[in-house]
Amino acid sequence: MFLHIVAFDIPYPDNYGGVIVIYNQLRALHARGVKVILHCFQYGDRVPCPEISQYCHEVYYYKRSRSVIWQFSPLPFIMQTRRDYSLLRRLKRDNYPILFEGMHTSGFIWKKSLRKRQKLVRMHNVEWQYYESLSQFTPVTEPLIKAYYFIESIKLQRTEPWVVLHADELIALSSNDLAYFREMKANVNYIPPFHANERVESQTGRGEFVLFHGKLSVSDNELAAIWLIEEVFSADLGIPFVIAGMNPTERLKEIAARHDHIKLVENPDERQMNDLIARAHINLLVANQSAGVKLKLINALFKGRFCLVNDAMVSGSGLAKLCYVRNSAAAIRQTVEALINAPFEQSRIEERRLMLETAYSNAENAEKLIALIRN
Repeated sequence: MFLHIVAFDIPYPDNYGGVIVIYNQLRALHARGVKVILHCFQYGDRVPCPEISQYCHEVYYYKRSRSVIWQFSPLPFIMQTRRDYSLLRRLKRDNYPILFEGMHTSGFIWKKSLRKRQKLVRMHNVEWQYYESLSQFTPVTEPLIKAYYFIESIKLQRTEPWVVLHADELIALSSNDLAYFREMKANVNYIPPFHANERVESQTGRGEFVLFHGKLSVSDNELAAIWLIEEVFSADLGIPFVIAGMNPTERLKEIAARHDHIKLVENPDERQMNDLIARAHINLLVANQSAGVKLKLINALFKGRFCLVNDAMVSGSGLAKLCYVRNSAAAIRQTVEALINAPFEQSRIEERRLMLETAYSNAENAEKLIALIRN
């Protein structure tokens, strides 16, 4: 079985949400004999790498132009900057199915030359809602960025029906997104995100600290971390609070440095991050928006002890039953204090295994994806 996959970025190193999904999907499909022809866009500091070639039949790279001139396109910037016609020419060489990863890569989906092809689109989010939230959470001190997100949201909302119309199959990552696209009468299936875990590795007993982690340059994560510092951990609760992630902002660094019981770990590698998750007594994860499924929550449940989250973190994931769900600062603080001396027990690990190693099994979800593909 052959399958084209069009990725919005080079999926290695697998160090942030979207590329983690794609990289682990490649591994799972390769293990089942699927011959993937991967197309990925290169920009920023990510470069072509041999690591992904071992899981693909062929790999092609395309330079993504991020010229400001594309801001004036009627198509969303994230789509227009990935409409490379050498990609279209390669897709037309055969009749294999095409999986577009996100609206980002689906700028050719309505092309007449692809009309007879099976076209699948994995919707990583309801993108216009995600960009609308980014605009809301961007401070007014950054008006150009705030305006970009707002305009992109409008363009994505206008373009979304065209993508839905021309896709043979949509793949949603959460039950919330599944319901949304079903309202649009789309042919949509729910397949949870692929991730880096095979089995639950949580340890019993007590951990050493409370951990919040995420890509700290993202406004949602920065705001969540600052809120936790100022509203929950402004006073020492008797257990250290650790914040870890990529590229923390100067503002977050300055606020964290005011407190002796709060530690900021900047840019940990994968091994270091997994070690922090495993050693934590509580993985405290809150979000301001409920877009998609949070891979950091999946990692915390597979590797960590107690998970304390808010509604936005678990919305649409089906994972609330494995977590303590609290929303107010007072409720989060009280739950931290209640769990400090509680050992994490084997029965909780067994409960996680029953759910995570089936519903969130990469092997089983690869079979669900293969079942959708016509070859």
